[in-house]
Amino acid sequence: MFNPGVIAQSAEFNKVEFQGLYEGILKSLPHFSSELVLIGFVLGIFLLDLMLPLRASKHLAWVAILGCFIPAISSGHHDDSTHSIFNGMLATDSFSAFFKQFFLFGTIPVILLSYLSSQFDGRRMGEYYGILLAGVLGAILMASATHFLMIFMALELLSISSYVLVGYIRRDERGAEAALKYVIYGSVAAAVMVYGLSLFYGLTGSAQISDLANITFDADHETWSAWSVQARAAITTLVALLMVFMGIAYKMSTLPMHFWAPDVYEGAPTPVTAFLSVLSKAAGFALALRFLSALPAGENLAQAWEKVPWIQMMIILSIVTMTFGNMSALWQTNLKRMLAYSSIAHAGYMMMAFAILHAPGVSGSEALGFYLLTYMAMNFGAFAVVILIENRLGSVELKDYQGLGRRAPFISACMVVFLFSLIGVPPTAGFTGKWYLFLGVIDEARSGSEMSGWYYSLVFAAAINTAISAYYYLKVAKEMYLVESEGGDAIAVSTLGKILVAAMAALTFYLFIAANQVLLGTQDIGIH
Repeated sequence: MFNPGVIAQSAEFNKVEFQGLYEGILKSLPHFSSELVLIGFVLGIFLLDLMLPLRASKHLAWVAILGCFIPAISSGHHDDSTHSIFNGMLATDSFSAFFKQFFLFGTIPVILLSYLSSQFDGRRMGEYYGILLAGVLGAILMASATHFLMIFMALELLSISSYVLVGYIRRDERGAEAALKYVIYGSVAAAVMVYGLSLFYGLTGSAQISDLANITFDADHETWSAWSVQARAAITTLVALLMVFMGIAYKMSTLPMHFWAPDVYEGAPTPVTAFLSVLSKAAGFALALRFLSALPAGENLAQAWEKVPWIQMMIILSIVTMTFGNMSALWQTNLKRMLAYSSIAHAGYMMMAFAILHAPGVSGSEALGFYLLTYMAMNFGAFAVVILIENRLGSVELKDYQGLGRRAPFISACMVVFLFSLIGVPPTAGFTGKWYLFLGVIDEARSGSEMSGWYYSLVFAAAINTAISAYYYLKVAKEMYLVESEGGDAIAVSTLGKILVAAMAALTFYLFIAANQVLLGTQDIGIH
């Protein structure tokens, strides 16, 4: 029956609700300023590319670098307080600030690698740089997201940008095949993750990550049986956790969602491979850290979590991932595929941080933050050398690196530094990165808890895998220095390429020498 009073009251309520929403958005904008600047640069690069001639399109790289540098500098002047912005969709805290700067500064080497790569010669590059920055925006939002809808939108923004970048060279059959595989695998992973998020929403009645620990149920049953309410709630929680983790594992390229990585890494343009192996992977780990940090552990268990051993699951997946990656890399003769499997192995090492998220000593977030910094330096350095050699030889096969130590002595020496760092040999950053991860796990093992055996097994497996990885990394060094090449011509490398490689090598040594100071910075990482 028509009731004007009810309609007027409803309209007044909607007006008040909209006004509160509008004011909340306005208050959130100052905390979102660096992202707005990044969006402005994305749109500006697209517009400039329409107006500039083809020969000038490549030089939009410098505009893209400026688009990373300005937001990174502005985000460095944040206060230590935490804020929930856009009605709980995002959080601004030290955790999101760290990863924001990591993604923005880490994109600069990717842009320079793209600028140096001959794979993009004769192509318009404005779209490429704009899409790359859009992917970086997605990575930043993944590290800040605290709501299920924002998690999905951020993940898809990064994923769709990555799909386009992988297949950017349109007439490259391998790139087109890699992009198609990436789209198919990514779509399945996203669908599985969304279903898991919907289960969590049904269990908690909330789409906020912070409410994950409060999965409870109303029941008078005190016994555990296959048909009890407790059992059904725990099983649903476990299934939802596995589904969500599968979606995030796809970005981290960890088991069981690793199978896309080798083919996509090999088929994609080499700078895009570097982007996927470091920044896209780091975005997945940032999301996983924020998500898993909300789960209870130890004595702080809600009813449904008592039968969900998620820490043991992370330990098993870490061991299996690092072992699979290293064993698969042993037989590779293509450097991009070798680095792809190496990336899977390093993802396994990084997953060690998930086992010590609630540790009182070296926590998982600070150990992982430091490890990502070391991984960025050594991996970008290795890919820079691969691109410079690929520009001259047109190949990334291991046999073409024979005698490289004599033909290109400087970048060969730097490559050895990066290889030693990937193994974890002092005095390189890779050693300190693994040291802090190992230290955190060993401290937990010594605590005398019932989980000690699990932690010791994890450390032992990581040590064995480190020894295995030395074989295929040193195989590259052997080809460069101990095997004579058929062609004796020197390989000329651009000055900018040498500067980039030298900078990554210097950063690799710096993160070893100044490890304590850098780790003190990562200790301030706090999750809102």
